[in-house]
Amino acid sequence: MVKDAWEVEGRDPGVARELKYYSRSYGGSDQEAEEEAQEQRQRMQVLHEDGFPLKLKFEKKNLVSGMLMGKCRRSPMTGEIVLEKAPSFPNFQVVDLAGRELLPRSRHLLEEDIYLFKPIPLMYRTWLYQRYFLKPEGFGRGRDMDYIVRQALGCFCLDLLMWDGRWSPVMMYAFIMFLSALTCSSLIITSACGAGLVSCAISVLSNSPKVYRLERWLSLPFRFAFFVYIFIVFPTESTLEVAGTILVILLVLLEFWAGDCSFFSTYRFHCSYKLIRCVGGRVFVCEREGAEGLNSQLGREPDRVAPEISKLPKWTALNHLIAEMEGLMVELRPMTAEDWSAAAQDYKKNLTTVSFVSLPVFEYEGPTLKDEDFDENQDHIPDKMARGAVRGTQFLETLQNFRQAREIYGGHQQLDWMIEDLDFGGD
Repeated sequence: MVKDAWEVEGRDPGVARELKYYSRSYGGSDQEAEEEAQEQRQRMQVLHEDGFPLKLKFEKKNLVSGMLMGKCRRSPMTGEIVLEKAPSFPNFQVVDLAGRELLPRSRHLLEEDIYLFKPIPLMYRTWLYQRYFLKPEGFGRGRDMDYIVRQALGCFCLDLLMWDGRWSPVMMYAFIMFLSALTCSSLIITSACGAGLVSCAISVLSNSPKVYRLERWLSLPFRFAFFVYIFIVFPTESTLEVAGTILVILLVLLEFWAGDCSFFSTYRFHCSYKLIRCVGGRVFVCEREGAEGLNSQLGREPDRVAPEISKLPKWTALNHLIAEMEGLMVELRPMTAEDWSAAAQDYKKNLTTVSFVSLPVFEYEGPTLKDEDFDENQDHIPDKMARGAVRGTQFLETLQNFRQAREIYGGHQQLDWMIEDLDFGGD
């Protein structure tokens, strides 16, 4: 039964994956495993209009506070953002802003749910946010609790994952320094090594939020001087020297084109965000400044966030919903029918659950759901009043501490409001 459990459609038995629907087969008989597999096949028979399963399987994940803080760094050579994710930090595909423990399984209900969003990591914003958080360069005015987020979102940078000129010139000069030996010219070899080492030093020293965008501009005079110097000392004594010199010239031109010129071609996609308001739970409504025509260039439909979420009279193509999730900056885009179709396709092929994270930002005000809308192996999601009672039981220990504090301070009235907010039904 263990072998059968690993052999799922199209999966290599040697590839490690979680056993999510075969847990009963280890402690029970083959008949119990067969009944469970038959039950799973019956669930798959209910199909959506697109031919994929109508109902999905969800699994809630919990975020550990501060798990990613200080784990994000930028490589000075490749320009990529490296996130050292802890093993305990979960992978998730959906963010629920209603703070629910369970989600409905029917895709018809999911497609109309305004509280479900798809998280898109903003890696450069994450790096900027963590650098500003760990090494603050100023303080917000007054009681601006979102000063660090405002500072990270206000930076002008590229959020898209595309080929750009943020990688160091030393990535190309590592080959140029090696191939310069074909020129048989000690002057060209020395100058190539000098330009490469200077570019490497500039990349390392400029790897900070303030000057990382100026890295290529700072090394450009040295690289251009090397390019001109090649023509000055161009060797012509042998065919090998001429061929080697021409090869070095072509590599230098390639580095100019792939690095410096690509920066100008992607500059139109650079942008910053103006923080309009915080809707709660470190979720922010922002307005994009720059990257005009971004959606048309990418062929993407503008997001449509419900007014109940954005608190704006009109949601435009320049508005974005951005959240800070325990040190990770993500853009929240509403889940579309295409997203749920892709999840159902993966569920049908690999039997993978859809992982979600709940953020208690809004009270759920959607339609009343029935028991059959959820997994029969799970409890019914509590309604608004019931969830209030659940939250009250979770804070009983805090309530007791507040009452003890009031007794110590002789019943001071300034502590009464804490107890009134936490007391859900008396002592």
